[in-house]
Amino acid sequence: MAGTDLAYLRDAYLRSFEAAVTAVDEDAGAVALDRTALYPTGGGQPHDEGVLRWEGGEARVVDVAKRGADVWHTLDGPLPAVGTPVTGELDWERRHALMRTHTALHVLCGVIWNEWGTAVTGGNMTPLAARMDFEFDPLPEGFGPRVEELVNAELAADR
Repeated sequence: MAGTDLAYLRDAYLRSFEAAVTAVDEDAGAVALDRTALYPTGGGQPHDEGVLRWEGGEARVVDVAKRGADVWHTLDGPLPAVGTPVTGELDWERRHALMRTHTALHVLCGVIWNEWGTAVTGGNMTPLAARMDFEFDPLPEGFGPRVEELVNAELAADR
């Protein structure tokens, strides 16, 4: 098996795709596809969610994970057999919220690095919410308002 074609890397705005099932993991309730637009959990970003449809069935995609060269889609319903053609549709509202949050975190990290030379040490994100950890001891005077000012300036620069 050649692995899953990662369509999301070429087009982050792709909302649906055609694929075929290349493997089934009954124990995990998951299928691997030859192509996907659903982003797997990785790099601190949560996975996409969506729906897979095929002749005679459909199931919600509740988890997406990369294992080796394959992307596995955990389903909340029946599993289509190997070779079955499927249509995938991602939950666009969730994807777009994750994209916006991801971009905001890059801006925040850049601003803090440029102003204070402090790198991010950890964090977590969900759609439209996130937490970032930075090593400050103590926190600089006026930190909150200054970060807000700098982030807004970067966003207004529209780079």
